[in-house]
Amino acid sequence: MKRTKRRSYWFPVILAILALGGGGFWYYRITRPPVYQLTAVTKSDISSIVTVTGRIKPADSVDLAFEKGGKIKDVFVKIGDKVTAGQSLAYLDTSELAANLLQAQANVEAQAAKLDELKQGTRPEEIQVKIAELKKAEQDLTNNYASVLDVLNDAYTKADDAVRTKADTIFWNGDSDSPQLVFAVTDTQVQIDVVNSRKASGVELRAWRKELSSVSATSSQADLDLLLQSGNQHMYVVRDYLSHALDAVNKSSGVAPADAATYKANIGLGRANVSTAVSAVSAQQQAIAAQRVIVERVRNELALLQAGSTAESIAAQDAQVKQAQANVVSIQAQIAKGTLYAPIAGIVTKQDAKAGEIAAPNAVLITIMGEQNLEIEANVPEVDVGRIAIGKSVAITLDAFPGEKFSGTVSYIDPAETVIDGVVNFKVTIRFSEANAKFRSGLTANLEIESVKKAGVLVLPESAVIENDKGAFVRTVQLDGTTIDTQVTLGIRNNGFVEVVSGVYENQDVVNVGLRANATK
Repeated sequence: MKRTKRRSYWFPVILAILALGGGGFWYYRITRPPVYQLTAVTKSDISSIVTVTGRIKPADSVDLAFEKGGKIKDVFVKIGDKVTAGQSLAYLDTSELAANLLQAQANVEAQAAKLDELKQGTRPEEIQVKIAELKKAEQDLTNNYASVLDVLNDAYTKADDAVRTKADTIFWNGDSDSPQLVFAVTDTQVQIDVVNSRKASGVELRAWRKELSSVSATSSQADLDLLLQSGNQHMYVVRDYLSHALDAVNKSSGVAPADAATYKANIGLGRANVSTAVSAVSAQQQAIAAQRVIVERVRNELALLQAGSTAESIAAQDAQVKQAQANVVSIQAQIAKGTLYAPIAGIVTKQDAKAGEIAAPNAVLITIMGEQNLEIEANVPEVDVGRIAIGKSVAITLDAFPGEKFSGTVSYIDPAETVIDGVVNFKVTIRFSEANAKFRSGLTANLEIESVKKAGVLVLPESAVIENDKGAFVRTVQLDGTTIDTQVTLGIRNNGFVEVVSGVYENQDVVNVGLRANATK
């Protein structure tokens, strides 16, 4: 019993001690000022970085194709071969062009020989030959005129026979002033036409006979030309009469069929004879005209030979020589284009040319990648491209070589955009600062492109800055342990630090709000 009472006595005492201790500890906790993690505003250099990923590619890479198509004659390289600048890689069959070249070179020689002749002047022998040629041409023309009277007399005879013999069987007193048909005609106008044309043809024949009797073999060529023209006019009237005569027979009345057939046969024969005469006269006129052209041409050639070579003719021939030479150069250029040459030293990465195949114009057959001067090409989003410029330094790491760092500079920014998945990008080219045997085309490169660099500016860790929709702030601790937020103006950022343009001063302590505050020491 005594042991039980003693336990009951100490239990409330223990509880009271615990309560006092807990209360004291809690009071200490709530009255003790909080402890903050502070960081100081410092002066430092800082730069803005644009981070992108790119790939290594050769600075020099060329696709080669034949400018004109043709049959491939031979190929000298395969994929993986190393080539030197100027080395021939493949060529087309240019045998036809080679033949054309020989012909063109021969033409140059011929034109040059003519030029030499012009410069030396005309030889007496050439003038004599041309004089003889002119005499022959003039004699041939004289012979043509000598045949004029024979041709016209024959034409007159045929026309006279057609009118006064062949067709006059349908008339009484055909050659009189009042010719009468031997039969009646059903069409009055046809009768009037045939009678009038018979009178006219008689007049033409008499006038023609008089003209022929007034000329001779010694008449001038001009008179004979007029006589040929007049003969054509006379025969035109005769042919018109014969047409009317045939029309009258066809419209005759009361004529026996046998007689009508005889009339038609006689008139038809007369018309055929007159047509033959017309053709002979026309042929004689054409022969004279053609021979006159020949005489005039030869006479002009002789005059040129006698005058000698003019400065203009020499210049014209000199132009012919130059034109022939230009044709040679053109064919030589075509032959040269039939061979593909390596414009750079490198490695063949594509080779689709095969001997015997027909190569299409401008179809890429061989690709050469330069072994040296590798560079990096990356696509920079439009929001960042304005922050970089040619000449800016670039920190480079390669996935193939983790832990190793390389450097380079921006060498080119494409002025035209490249749209990738709907996002506008710009191609940027980076050149390595130093060559390295480790570099290979196609390797992935991680790039940090410096955009803006500032020296000796105030900086803070980004974790010490509060940013919200009202702006940017830093938190400072007052003497009484309370804090106050001060608005600041921020500048560029890099690697977890940010430039503070205004609102703080050097060595000022601010709360690093991004770190958890300690309540106890």
